[in-house]
Amino acid sequence: MMASRLLSRLDADIAAAKHPLKADCLRAERAGFLARQGHLDEARQVLSSLHMQYAANPHAVMSAWLSLGEGLLSHFSDLAPAAHDRMRRAYALSGAARDMKLHALSAAWLAHMDYTQYDFDAMVRHVGEALTLSEAADHGVRTRACLVVAQAYHFGGRYDLAQPWYTKSRQHAATDGDEATLSALMHNMAWLHASHARQQTLTASGTGGVTPQMLMSAESTGNFDVLVGTASLDALLPILRAQILSLQGKCADALVLYDQHMAQAMVQGLARMQGSLRADMAWCRLQVGDERRAMQDARAAAQATEHETDLDDRAAAHSRLARVFAELGEAGTAERHALRAGHDWRAHERDQVAVVEGLNRLLEKLAA
Repeated sequence: MMASRLLSRLDADIAAAKHPLKADCLRAERAGFLARQGHLDEARQVLSSLHMQYAANPHAVMSAWLSLGEGLLSHFSDLAPAAHDRMRRAYALSGAARDMKLHALSAAWLAHMDYTQYDFDAMVRHVGEALTLSEAADHGVRTRACLVVAQAYHFGGRYDLAQPWYTKSRQHAATDGDEATLSALMHNMAWLHASHARQQTLTASGTGGVTPQMLMSAESTGNFDVLVGTASLDALLPILRAQILSLQGKCADALVLYDQHMAQAMVQGLARMQGSLRADMAWCRLQVGDERRAMQDARAAAQATEHETDLDDRAAAHSRLARVFAELGEAGTAERHALRAGHDWRAHERDQVAVVEGLNRLLEKLAA
């Protein structure tokens, strides 16, 4: 496993710190990086120790760093909404303490979490603040803010606009020795490529944007994680591979991965996608001739989809279920899912247009 340059630099900075508070803030920053790498127990232990140390005599900047670290710990444990609350606290405390660098970093992570919750207005506002408050040499802020812009443009179907921002994020991360962000960049690109391929496949005839390179990209991401020691949310990549294999028509291979990793993926934050994943499993079982289990998965998926909030995942679930129920002879159920799929895909397409327009307005304003 390759040693982390960012971790080494933080260790050196802690050793060289002339003030105990500065050293402890760096320890909290280090714990946040460990959380991003997936070393959750160690990160949790450090943050808990620092909390106890400052419980009697709290300090605003220290409290902000602890909130940021706890937000990252929560997010990279199971993508929990509680992470957003901790990051908002870090943002508020750092602003009150007038620590603009930490405030910008909190804003960048808030933008990331806004994106994951599809709150695109807040995302645009926070990413704009992160870019405005940071300098070009603030690599930790810039790499995250640039990644948010890149993945939001990519989400919006404008990979041409996303590419320069992916490049900027990669350059800042490489300069900072931030292997966790390089891993996240590879993961996010692979997921978004697969998401667009799914959208094309399920809304048109044929296999749309599915390419052999998609699976290679997912495999490369996994290899990089092994190289740099990233262990966070480790069930998500096999689930991504399963979705790509399904889109490629390799349903038996997809089912092997789904059956092996689905339970752990639910624990790691993909419960919000349970409807679309179960629907895809139902489709795959139908393709391999297992009609009984296909119906079981379809029923479970239909129930889970009622609680699915992400439009594209819900639309994909309904699209798959429409085809599954049609092939299983339930024409009325199939028609209802087809109608709901069409409604959700149209709403998702409106979101895609809106996020691109919002980013365009922001970047025009920043350039003025």
